[in-house]
Amino acid sequence: MIAELRARAPSLAIHVRSNAPHWIFRERDARAACSGGELELDPGMLQPNGLDLDLPATLAAHERFCADWERHVAREAAFLRELGVGLVVSDIAPLAFAAAARAGLPAIGVANFSWDWILDAYCAREPAWRPIVARYAEAYATAELLLRLPLCGEFPAFPRVRDVPLLVHRSRRSREACRRAIGLDPRERRRVVLVSFGGFGHAALRAAAADDLHGYLFVSIGAPPAELGAAWQLLPRPAPVPHEDLVQACDAVLGKPGYGTVAEVMAHGARFLHLPREDFREIPVLQSALRRFGGSRELPRADFESGRWRGPLDALFAEPAPRPCEPADGAAHTALALLEALQRG
Repeated sequence: MIAELRARAPSLAIHVRSNAPHWIFRERDARAACSGGELELDPGMLQPNGLDLDLPATLAAHERFCADWERHVAREAAFLRELGVGLVVSDIAPLAFAAAARAGLPAIGVANFSWDWILDAYCAREPAWRPIVARYAEAYATAELLLRLPLCGEFPAFPRVRDVPLLVHRSRRSREACRRAIGLDPRERRRVVLVSFGGFGHAALRAAAADDLHGYLFVSIGAPPAELGAAWQLLPRPAPVPHEDLVQACDAVLGKPGYGTVAEVMAHGARFLHLPREDFREIPVLQSALRRFGGSRELPRADFESGRWRGPLDALFAEPAPRPCEPADGAAHTALALLEALQRG
Protein backbone atom coordinates (compact mmCIF):
# COMPACT_ATOMS: atom_id res chain seq x y z
CA MET A 1 0.00 0.00 0.00
CA ILE A 2 2.82 2.44 0.83
CA ALA A 3 4.52 1.75 -2.49
CA GLU A 4 1.23 2.26 -4.34
CA LEU A 5 0.65 5.57 -2.56
CA ARG A 6 4.14 6.73 -3.47
CA ALA A 7 3.65 5.74 -7.11
CA ARG A 8 0.41 7.74 -7.33
CA ALA A 9 1.49 10.71 -5.20
CA PRO A 10 5.32 11.04 -5.33
CA SER A 11 5.40 14.15 -3.16
CA LEU A 12 3.16 12.76 -0.42
CA ALA A 13 4.70 12.82 3.05
CA ILE A 14 4.27 9.38 4.63
CA HIS A 15 5.02 8.78 8.31
CA VAL A 16 4.74 5.30 9.82
CA ARG A 17 4.08 5.07 13.55
CA SER A 18 4.69 1.47 14.54
CA ASN A 19 6.41 -0.93 16.93
CA ALA A 20 7.34 -3.18 13.99
CA PRO A 21 10.95 -3.06 12.73
CA HIS A 22 11.20 0.04 10.60
CA TRP A 23 13.16 -1.65 7.82
CA ILE A 24 9.92 -3.42 6.88
CA PHE A 25 8.42 -0.09 5.81
CA ARG A 26 11.56 1.44 4.35
CA GLU A 27 11.94 -1.67 2.21
CA ARG A 28 8.76 -0.49 0.46
CA ASP A 29 9.51 3.22 0.49
CA ALA A 30 12.94 4.53 1.44
CA ARG A 31 11.48 8.02 1.89
CA ALA A 32 8.92 6.99 4.51
CA ALA A 33 9.65 8.43 7.94
CA CYS A 34 9.23 6.03 10.87
CA SER A 35 8.86 6.42 14.62
CA GLY A 36 7.21 4.81 17.62
CA GLY A 37 9.39 1.77 18.11
CA GLU A 38 9.88 2.48 21.81
CA LEU A 39 6.28 3.53 22.57
CA GLU A 40 3.18 1.63 23.65
CA LEU A 41 0.93 1.72 20.61
CA ASP A 42 -0.93 -1.59 20.35
CA PRO A 43 -0.46 -4.59 22.68
CA GLY A 44 -1.79 -7.05 20.10
CA MET A 45 -1.31 -10.70 21.08
CA LEU A 46 1.69 -11.95 23.05
CA GLN A 47 3.17 -15.11 21.56
CA PRO A 48 6.13 -17.18 22.79
CA ASN A 49 6.43 -18.62 19.26
CA GLY A 50 4.62 -18.61 15.96
CA LEU A 51 1.83 -20.97 17.04
CA ASP A 52 0.98 -20.36 20.69
CA LEU A 53 -0.77 -17.48 22.43
CA ASP A 54 -0.12 -16.37 26.00
CA LEU A 55 -3.62 -15.18 26.89
CA PRO A 56 -2.98 -14.30 30.57
CA ALA A 57 0.02 -12.17 29.61
CA THR A 58 -1.95 -10.63 26.73
CA LEU A 59 -4.82 -9.70 29.06
CA ALA A 60 -2.39 -8.15 31.53
CA ALA A 61 -0.76 -6.12 28.74
CA HIS A 62 -4.11 -4.77 27.52
CA GLU A 63 -5.21 -3.95 31.08
CA ARG A 64 -2.01 -1.93 31.63
CA PHE A 65 -2.45 -0.23 28.27
CA CYS A 66 -6.06 0.75 28.94
CA ALA A 67 -5.28 1.91 32.47
CA ASP A 68 -3.02 4.55 30.87
CA TRP A 69 -5.31 5.14 27.89
CA GLU A 70 -5.81 8.90 28.35
CA ARG A 71 -2.06 9.54 28.48
CA HIS A 72 -1.52 7.46 25.34
CA VAL A 73 -4.28 9.30 23.47
CA ALA A 74 -3.03 12.73 24.53
CA ARG A 75 0.56 11.86 23.50
CA GLU A 76 -0.45 10.56 20.07
CA ALA A 77 -2.88 13.42 19.40
CA ALA A 78 -0.14 15.94 20.21
CA PHE A 79 2.22 14.05 17.90
CA LEU A 80 -0.30 14.20 15.04
CA ARG A 81 -0.83 17.95 15.49
CA GLU A 82 2.90 18.64 15.67
CA LEU A 83 3.56 16.63 12.52
CA GLY A 84 0.78 18.39 10.59
CA VAL A 85 -0.95 15.14 9.63
CA GLY A 86 -3.87 15.29 7.20
CA LEU A 87 -5.10 11.68 7.44
CA VAL A 88 -4.55 8.76 9.82
CA VAL A 89 -4.59 5.22 8.43
CA SER A 90 -4.39 2.19 10.70
CA ASP A 91 -4.31 -1.63 10.62
CA ILE A 92 -5.81 -1.67 13.13
CA ALA A 93 -4.64 -0.08 16.38
CA PRO A 94 -7.56 1.39 18.39
CA LEU A 95 -5.23 4.09 19.73
CA ALA A 96 -4.75 5.52 16.23
CA PHE A 97 -8.47 6.22 15.87
CA ALA A 98 -8.85 7.69 19.35
CA ALA A 99 -5.84 9.97 18.82
CA ALA A 100 -7.11 11.08 15.39
CA ALA A 101 -10.49 11.95 16.89
CA ARG A 102 -8.81 13.90 19.70
CA ALA A 103 -6.75 15.82 17.13
CA GLY A 104 -9.78 16.49 14.93
CA LEU A 105 -8.47 14.38 12.02
CA PRO A 106 -10.13 11.81 9.77
CA ALA A 107 -9.06 8.20 10.30
CA ILE A 108 -9.45 5.22 7.97
CA GLY A 109 -8.97 1.57 8.88
CA VAL A 110 -7.53 -1.02 6.49
CA ALA A 111 -7.88 -4.54 7.89
CA ASN A 112 -9.41 -7.99 7.75
CA PHE A 113 -10.31 -7.94 11.47
CA SER A 114 -10.59 -5.53 14.38
CA TRP A 115 -9.39 -6.09 17.92
CA ASP A 116 -12.81 -5.67 19.51
CA TRP A 117 -14.06 -8.63 17.44
CA ILE A 118 -10.99 -10.76 18.18
CA LEU A 119 -10.92 -10.10 21.92
CA ASP A 120 -14.68 -10.38 22.39
CA ALA A 121 -14.27 -14.14 21.84
CA TYR A 122 -12.54 -14.37 25.24
CA CYS A 123 -15.13 -12.40 27.24
CA ALA A 124 -17.35 -15.36 28.11
CA ARG A 125 -14.57 -17.18 29.91
CA GLU A 126 -12.84 -14.06 31.30
CA PRO A 127 -15.08 -11.02 31.96
CA ALA A 128 -12.01 -8.81 32.49
CA TRP A 129 -11.83 -8.53 28.69
CA ARG A 130 -15.19 -6.72 28.48
CA PRO A 131 -14.08 -3.17 29.38
CA ILE A 132 -11.11 -3.53 27.04
CA VAL A 133 -13.36 -4.56 24.15
CA ALA A 134 -15.71 -1.65 24.93
CA ARG A 135 -12.80 0.81 24.99
CA TYR A 136 -11.53 -0.34 21.61
CA ALA A 137 -15.01 -0.38 20.04
CA GLU A 138 -15.51 3.21 21.21
CA ALA A 139 -12.28 4.21 19.45
CA TYR A 140 -13.22 2.41 16.22
CA ALA A 141 -16.62 4.11 16.18
CA THR A 142 -14.89 7.45 15.48
CA ALA A 143 -13.46 6.22 12.15
CA GLU A 144 -14.49 7.88 8.92
CA LEU A 145 -14.27 4.62 6.99
CA LEU A 146 -13.11 1.02 7.15
CA LEU A 147 -11.62 -0.50 4.00
CA ARG A 148 -12.54 -4.13 4.59
CA LEU A 149 -10.16 -6.72 3.16
CA PRO A 150 -11.18 -10.21 2.07
CA LEU A 151 -10.61 -13.14 4.47
CA CYS A 152 -12.34 -10.99 7.05
CA GLY A 153 -14.12 -11.24 10.34
CA GLU A 154 -16.80 -8.89 11.61
CA PHE A 155 -16.46 -5.16 12.25
CA PRO A 156 -19.29 -4.33 14.64
CA ALA A 157 -17.99 -0.92 15.73
CA PHE A 158 -17.19 0.80 12.41
CA PRO A 159 -20.00 3.06 11.19
CA ARG A 160 -19.04 2.89 7.49
CA VAL A 161 -17.46 -0.02 5.62
CA ARG A 162 -16.24 -0.41 2.03
CA ASP A 163 -14.97 -3.69 0.60
CA VAL A 164 -11.70 -3.75 -1.34
CA PRO A 165 -9.96 -6.64 -3.15
CA LEU A 166 -7.11 -8.65 -1.68
CA LEU A 167 -4.37 -6.33 -0.43
CA VAL A 168 -1.13 -8.24 -0.87
CA HIS A 169 2.46 -7.80 -1.99
CA ARG A 170 2.94 -9.46 -5.37
CA SER A 171 6.33 -10.37 -6.75
CA ARG A 172 7.42 -8.33 -9.75
CA ARG A 173 10.13 -10.82 -10.72
CA SER A 174 10.10 -14.11 -12.53
CA ARG A 175 10.48 -17.32 -10.56
CA GLU A 176 13.96 -17.76 -12.01
CA ALA A 177 15.03 -14.25 -11.00
CA CYS A 178 13.74 -14.78 -7.46
CA ARG A 179 15.68 -18.03 -7.18
CA ARG A 180 18.87 -16.38 -8.36
CA ALA A 181 18.39 -13.56 -5.84
CA ILE A 182 18.41 -16.01 -2.89
CA GLY A 183 21.33 -18.03 -4.18
CA LEU A 184 19.54 -21.12 -5.46
CA ASP A 185 21.39 -23.11 -8.07
CA PRO A 186 19.49 -22.76 -11.38
CA ARG A 187 19.95 -26.51 -11.84
CA GLU A 188 18.17 -27.26 -8.54
CA ARG A 189 15.69 -30.09 -9.09
CA ARG A 190 14.52 -30.68 -5.53
CA ARG A 191 11.19 -29.32 -4.39
CA VAL A 192 11.88 -26.05 -2.61
CA VAL A 193 9.81 -25.28 0.51
CA LEU A 194 9.80 -21.91 2.27
CA VAL A 195 9.54 -22.29 6.06
CA SER A 196 7.92 -19.07 7.28
CA PHE A 197 6.39 -18.24 10.65
CA GLY A 198 5.72 -14.53 10.37
CA GLY A 199 8.74 -13.38 12.35
CA PHE A 200 7.89 -15.35 15.51
CA GLY A 201 10.19 -18.30 14.89
CA HIS A 202 9.06 -21.88 15.27
CA ALA A 203 8.60 -24.23 18.19
CA ALA A 204 11.40 -26.61 19.08
CA LEU A 205 11.40 -29.93 17.26
CA ARG A 206 11.66 -33.36 18.78
CA ALA A 207 13.07 -34.92 15.65
CA ALA A 208 14.91 -38.01 16.87
CA ALA A 209 12.78 -40.12 14.52
CA ALA A 210 12.26 -37.50 11.82
CA ASP A 211 11.42 -38.45 8.27
CA ASP A 212 14.00 -38.76 5.54
CA LEU A 213 13.43 -35.53 3.61
CA HIS A 214 15.74 -36.10 0.65
CA GLY A 215 14.27 -34.59 -2.48
CA TYR A 216 13.27 -31.45 -0.59
CA LEU A 217 15.23 -28.24 -0.02
CA PHE A 218 14.00 -25.94 2.75
CA VAL A 219 14.52 -22.18 2.68
CA SER A 220 14.33 -20.19 5.91
CA ILE A 221 15.36 -16.88 7.40
CA GLY A 222 17.70 -17.51 10.32
CA ALA A 223 18.74 -20.83 11.80
CA PRO A 224 16.79 -24.01 10.95
CA PRO A 225 15.68 -26.58 13.52
CA ALA A 226 18.97 -28.23 14.48
CA GLU A 227 17.34 -31.61 15.09
CA LEU A 228 15.97 -32.00 11.58
CA GLY A 229 18.21 -33.72 9.10
CA ALA A 230 17.31 -31.95 5.87
CA ALA A 231 18.87 -29.72 3.24
CA TRP A 232 18.52 -26.02 4.07
CA GLN A 233 19.17 -22.76 2.26
CA LEU A 234 19.67 -20.20 5.04
CA LEU A 235 18.96 -16.52 4.48
CA PRO A 236 19.98 -13.60 6.70
CA ARG A 237 17.52 -11.37 8.54
CA PRO A 238 16.41 -9.18 6.89
CA ALA A 239 16.24 -11.38 3.82
CA PRO A 240 17.90 -10.22 0.58
CA VAL A 241 14.48 -10.04 -1.14
CA PRO A 242 10.94 -9.22 0.04
CA HIS A 243 8.82 -12.05 1.39
CA GLU A 244 6.64 -12.20 -1.73
CA ASP A 245 9.77 -12.97 -3.78
CA LEU A 246 10.50 -15.88 -1.44
CA VAL A 247 7.00 -17.23 -2.05
CA GLN A 248 7.52 -16.80 -5.80
CA ALA A 249 10.87 -18.61 -5.66
CA CYS A 250 9.63 -21.68 -3.78
CA ASP A 251 7.33 -24.55 -4.69
CA ALA A 252 5.42 -24.46 -1.40
CA VAL A 253 5.22 -22.63 1.92
CA LEU A 254 5.23 -24.32 5.34
CA GLY A 255 4.04 -22.04 8.11
CA LYS A 256 1.18 -20.67 10.15
CA PRO A 257 -2.02 -19.23 8.68
CA GLY A 258 -2.13 -15.45 9.03
CA TYR A 259 -3.60 -12.88 6.66
CA GLY A 260 -0.25 -11.86 5.13
CA THR A 261 0.97 -15.38 4.41
CA VAL A 262 -2.41 -16.67 3.21
CA ALA A 263 -2.85 -13.66 0.92
CA GLU A 264 0.62 -14.11 -0.60
CA VAL A 265 0.04 -17.84 -1.12
CA MET A 266 -3.27 -17.14 -2.86
CA ALA A 267 -1.91 -14.29 -4.98
CA HIS A 268 1.00 -16.41 -6.26
CA GLY A 269 -0.85 -19.71 -6.66
CA ALA A 270 1.51 -21.40 -4.18
CA ARG A 271 0.94 -24.60 -2.25
CA PHE A 272 0.63 -24.17 1.51
CA LEU A 273 1.28 -26.70 4.28
CA HIS A 274 -0.03 -24.98 7.39
CA LEU A 275 0.00 -25.79 11.08
CA PRO A 276 -3.10 -25.47 13.24
CA ARG A 277 -3.43 -22.38 15.44
CA GLU A 278 -5.91 -22.54 18.25
CA ASP A 279 -7.93 -20.01 20.21
CA PHE A 280 -7.67 -17.13 17.74
CA ARG A 281 -10.89 -16.04 16.08
CA GLU A 282 -9.37 -15.19 12.70
CA ILE A 283 -8.07 -18.70 12.01
CA PRO A 284 -11.33 -20.47 11.00
CA VAL A 285 -11.96 -17.68 8.46
CA LEU A 286 -8.52 -18.19 6.90
CA GLN A 287 -8.83 -21.98 6.95
CA SER A 288 -12.16 -21.79 5.15
CA ALA A 289 -10.61 -19.61 2.45
CA LEU A 290 -7.72 -22.04 2.02
CA ARG A 291 -10.10 -24.96 1.58
CA ARG A 292 -11.90 -23.08 -1.20
CA PHE A 293 -8.61 -22.05 -2.81
CA GLY A 294 -7.13 -25.56 -2.87
CA GLY A 295 -3.48 -26.55 -2.88
CA SER A 296 -3.24 -26.55 0.91
CA ARG A 297 -3.14 -29.13 3.66
CA GLU A 298 -2.89 -29.03 7.44
CA LEU A 299 0.21 -30.44 9.14
CA PRO A 300 -0.70 -31.71 12.62
CA ARG A 301 1.29 -30.04 15.38
CA ALA A 302 2.63 -33.36 16.67
CA ASP A 303 3.89 -34.31 13.20
CA PHE A 304 5.56 -30.93 12.78
CA GLU A 305 7.32 -31.15 16.13
CA SER A 306 8.44 -34.73 15.48
CA GLY A 307 9.79 -33.98 12.03
CA ARG A 308 7.20 -36.17 10.30
CA TRP A 309 6.91 -33.90 7.30
CA ARG A 310 7.35 -36.19 4.31
CA GLY A 311 3.87 -37.71 4.17
CA PRO A 312 2.05 -34.35 4.32
CA LEU A 313 4.49 -32.76 1.86
CA ASP A 314 4.22 -35.64 -0.60
CA ALA A 315 0.40 -35.46 -0.34
CA LEU A 316 0.48 -31.70 -0.87
CA PHE A 317 2.49 -32.05 -4.08
CA ALA A 318 0.22 -34.84 -5.30
CA GLU A 319 -2.63 -32.31 -5.47
CA PRO A 320 -3.11 -29.98 -8.45
CA ALA A 321 -1.39 -26.64 -7.99
CA PRO A 322 -3.88 -23.83 -7.37
CA ARG A 323 -4.13 -20.90 -9.76
CA PRO A 324 -3.37 -17.39 -8.52
CA CYS A 325 -6.55 -15.79 -7.25
CA GLU A 326 -7.98 -12.68 -8.83
CA PRO A 327 -8.48 -9.87 -8.17
CA ALA A 328 -5.52 -9.08 -5.93
CA ASP A 329 -5.24 -5.36 -6.61
CA GLY A 330 -6.37 -4.11 -3.23
CA ALA A 331 -3.35 -1.79 -3.00
CA ALA A 332 -4.62 0.27 -5.94
CA HIS A 333 -8.17 0.48 -4.54
CA THR A 334 -6.86 1.38 -1.09
CA ALA A 335 -4.46 4.05 -2.35
CA LEU A 336 -7.22 5.71 -4.38
CA ALA A 337 -9.55 5.76 -1.38
CA LEU A 338 -6.88 7.32 0.84
CA LEU A 339 -5.96 9.96 -1.72
CA GLU A 340 -9.63 10.84 -2.16
CA ALA A 341 -9.95 11.29 1.60
CA LEU A 342 -6.91 13.57 1.63
CA GLN A 343 -8.39 15.70 -1.14
CA ARG A 344 -11.67 16.03 0.74
CA GLY A 345 -9.79 17.08 3.88
